[in-house]
Formats: sequence, structure tokens, C-alpha cells
Amino acid sequence: MIETDIAIVGGGIAGLWLQTVISDAGYSSIVIEKDGLGAGQTLASQGMIHGGLKYSLQGTRSGASEAIADMPGVWRECLAGAKRPDLHQVKLLADRYFLFSDSALSGRLTAYLGAHAIMGGTRRLSPPDFPPPFDNNVFRGMLYELPDAVLDTVSLVTSLAEAQQGRLICGTPTIIRSARGIRELELDTTSVRAQCYILAAGQGNEALIREGQFEVAMQTRPLHQVMVKGRLPRLYAHGVSLKSLDKPRLTITSHPCDDGDIVWYLGGELAESGVHLSEPEQIVHAQSELDAMLPFIDLSGCQWATLRVDRAEHYQPHGRRPDEPYCERQDNVVFCWPTKLTLVPMLANRVLALIREQPEFDQPATDGLEPPRLARPPWSVAFK
Repeated sequence: MIETDIAIVGGGIAGLWLQTVISDAGYSSIVIEKDGLGAGQTLASQGMIHGGLKYSLQGTRSGASEAIADMPGVWRECLAGAKRPDLHQVKLLADRYFLFSDSALSGRLTAYLGAHAIMGGTRRLSPPDFPPPFDNNVFRGMLYELPDAVLDTVSLVTSLAEAQQGRLICGTPTIIRSARGIRELELDTTSVRAQCYILAAGQGNEALIREGQFEVAMQTRPLHQVMVKGRLPRLYAHGVSLKSLDKPRLTITSHPCDDGDIVWYLGGELAESGVHLSEPEQIVHAQSELDAMLPFIDLSGCQWATLRVDRAEHYQPHGRRPDEPYCERQDNVVFCWPTKLTLVPMLANRVLALIREQPEFDQPATDGLEPPRLARPPWSVAFK
């Protein structure tokens, strides 16, 4: 039997970040992960830390853009080692992002971006300042530089996990109910009893909620991402057009492979509209979108693959995207979903506020128990 103040179920970015915040607050805690650290949404994310500009492409501030606006500053402090958790060892794939158009954008959007450039560090680039691959005569659109970052999610998970050695347990928990919440969690070789249980398992929360017969509603919003592997330039950008002005038509992040190739990981409207397509159909759709948005990129000889991902969130009417992270406490159980990678610090602060003062155990002994392994990102397994 392991006894601890807080037992966190889920070893993704939410669970690992919460572990740090909760430990810093003086509580003993453990993280239980049944698959691999970061498996699911964390390593399947594009790693973007942004301030919500992509939610305001119609020229007005939205609830989502307001909620997320302060988060990049928090992440920057952590990445500099000036704020907990200390993420100074996390690999930064890009310290700026680009927003480009395939044609002249509406005056409304142009005016909005111009105002935001003054306040938020976004700036419109002129052709002499265009970086590769936009520095060619074929590109005729507009190009903006955004002060957003892209993190290597593998190094992010690794950094958080290494700081919590001895507090991570591999196992599939079974909920043993009590009259007021959870009495304990049964694992294969032991059991865990805590003052408070935090369910931060993303989509895995659905089975835990059903098993524990809790009254919490969640939803999943599917994506059909695309991966393109080849001798591609590194590119971190949103592509927008009048065809899809309320959100990026195409979002691209780049991930280096051991053989020197680059994998473009494609999201945005492409991934949302392609959920009803088969893998071959989605690849054809992606090829058409890239040809329309980036006709000057040579994609001959590239390999293609797709990945289906379900975004797990608290239920919203009509399946809308939540604007903020969500957490709720019922008796001694906290249910939470960060909604976006960028919003994890906000989620952690809100969860911590829900945890009342309670007696502290000594840090639980986990000697002899197997720690969870690190999961692999999708682009490392899609191309064999």
C-alpha cells in the first residue's frame, strides 16, 4: 500500500506539470501512467506555445484568445529557468512562428494584425526580409512573424519526468469507490491511498469516470493529422486564406529525423475537415492543400502518413471548443482537462486552488515499482 497526499492519474503534460506544482506546494504526490509518458495527446500535439492570435483571424478578440494571451510569458519564464517548473533543458524547435496567406487578405484582418503588431510583437514582413522558403518570386502572399514558440514535446516530457524520479509509477489503476469519492486505486502489484485523486488522463478520463460512476461530462473532438517526410525545409507556420478565414487553413510544424529528413506535421482546418476521410483520401486532400498554399515546395519523393487524434475536453454544448482549461472537484476527486498545451500552467494553478489543506504523509516509497517508459512521438513510428 502506497499512501500519499495526492495521486495523479495520467502521465501526459498535465499530470507531469501538476506533479511539479503540487510537490512545490508541500504535498507528497505520485503520478500513475498506464501506457507511456506523453502517450496520447501530449506527444501527438504540434508543440506550439502561442498567444491566441490564430483564434482572432476575423479581426476580433475571442474568449479563447483572451484566455490564452498571458500563457506564452509564463512558458518563457519556465524555459529560461526563472519559474517553476524549470524547463531550461527543453529543446526549442522554433522561437518564432509565421502566418502567411495565399492571396491578399481582407482589410479587416490586415487592420487587426497591424494593431496587434504594436501590442504583441507581431510584425508584417516585407519581401526583402522574407526567410526561407518564402524568399522566392513565386510567393505572392502576405507574411507575418509571430512571437510564438514551438517546443520539442519529447524533451518537454523528459525534462518534467526526470525531475520527478521515484514519484512515477507504471500501472493501470482500478477505482475502488467510497461513500465520498475514491477510497483507493488498485494497481497490478500494489494499491494507492490518497487524500485527493486527480484524474488528468485526457481521453483516458472517460473510462475512469465511467468506472467510478462519476457525474462529469467530457467530449472528444477528432483530428486527422498528416505527416510528410522528406528533404523538406524547416517550417513553422499557419497558412490562411479567404477560403478559411476563421482559423488557419493549414498549420505546419517541422520535426527532424535521425536520417536527416524533416517531417512536416500538418494540422489546422486540414486536420478538422479530414476526419471523415480515409487515410488515402486525407493524403490526397493534404497534397492539394499544400499545392494551393505552398506551390513552390517540391514534394516529389516524400513519404506520407496520417494520424487520428481525439482531443479530450470537458463537454461543451454542440461540441464547441472550450475557451479555457477545465477542472472540477467532487468530494476527494478532481477532474481536469487542459484543452491546449499552452494552457497547462493555468490549469495547474486552478487545480492547486481546489486542493484543501490536509495532513501530509511522508513522500511515498515507490522502490521496486516499475516507472513508466517514455512514449514515442507519432512521426518516429509512422515511417519505418
